[in-house]
Amino acid sequence: MRNFYFKLAILTLVSWSLFAAVGCSNDDHNGYKLGGKEKPKPGEPAAKATLKVEVVEVGEESISFKFQAIGAEKIYYLIQKKEQEVTEERVVNLGQLVGDATATQLVDALEADQDYVLYAVAVNKEGVATFDKAGTAFRTKKAADIRITITDVDSTNERVIFTVNPTGAVRMRYMVVEKVMMEGREMTAEEVLEEGSTIVKVDGPTALKPKGMKPNTDYIIYVAGVSATDTRILVSAEVRTKDDSQAPIDEELLQMTQMNFEGDAVDNTVVYYLYLSNEKWDVQFSVGAAQASEDVLKEGRYIRNASQGPGRPGADQVAKAFKILNKETGTLDTDIDYGEIRIAKTAATTYKVEIEMVRRSDATKRFKAIFTGIPVYGQPRS
Repeated sequence: MRNFYFKLAILTLVSWSLFAAVGCSNDDHNGYKLGGKEKPKPGEPAAKATLKVEVVEVGEESISFKFQAIGAEKIYYLIQKKEQEVTEERVVNLGQLVGDATATQLVDALEADQDYVLYAVAVNKEGVATFDKAGTAFRTKKAADIRITITDVDSTNERVIFTVNPTGAVRMRYMVVEKVMMEGREMTAEEVLEEGSTIVKVDGPTALKPKGMKPNTDYIIYVAGVSATDTRILVSAEVRTKDDSQAPIDEELLQMTQMNFEGDAVDNTVVYYLYLSNEKWDVQFSVGAAQASEDVLKEGRYIRNASQGPGRPGADQVAKAFKILNKETGTLDTDIDYGEIRIAKTAATTYKVEIEMVRRSDATKRFKAIFTGIPVYGQPRS
């Protein structure tokens, strides 16, 4: 009987030892907690957060991306150049804590044409982390050899006004489109380059002021350009025209009583020197016409751009140089920015010549003059 109780005691001690060993064993499903410590759980193991990264757009110096996370209390991310070793702790300690996990994240100040990897760590409410060691690899775009900006955007009731600033462009065109017409579709660089108006100057800023817009209307300005390597870009800006109450104010329309002209042909272009006068004013402009005769005024619409250079005007252009003299005071009017001259025949030898120029000091004001009659060939007699 004594041996029986002795064996029973030994068996009881062995059973308690086995129970203690099992109770203290590690559970591989408990999950890894930040800092390398294992978190013991009294019940079921913690459910790890799930995390996916969706790249939205990669630029020359930036990347935008979104997170798709389930069960994540915190999300950290870190962008490193490829081949750099990254650990979970490094992402948490040096990375960015996401404020709004549903928003698109943007990181800029990257280097162009470089390989990067985006690493992310998601932590659930119990501190258990989810980390993909592979990360999300991406490469920034090469730096474009062409840049275009649109600045100084303004308007009148009938014009939009803007300046185009190119770098590296060999060809540019622009379009101005009502905003409502672009709902549900996107403009392309190819469309603007095919159908837009040509911007002659590509090596510096160009001020443009196209006419014919509706008052109180939203417009989108599109400018497309091509580089020497055929890289194409499209930029845009929005503008709203002013209402009719802010329409340009015409100064007194000058009725000119005398007009003389001379023609000077060089290659295929004739420059007409126009001399208009009345008792108070002497007005001189010159225009260029293609395939024209020196002694016969060619009908047409001639444009003066604010940005054009000095010298002979090209076809359908008004020269930069002009003269508007008040003979009574002896003062010269130099406040002219851009505009147009319209020449039209009203009979066999009778013409109507209209001059309309926008003031440089105030784009809402105009200088206007008109001549109706028979122009005389040759310079006026002094």
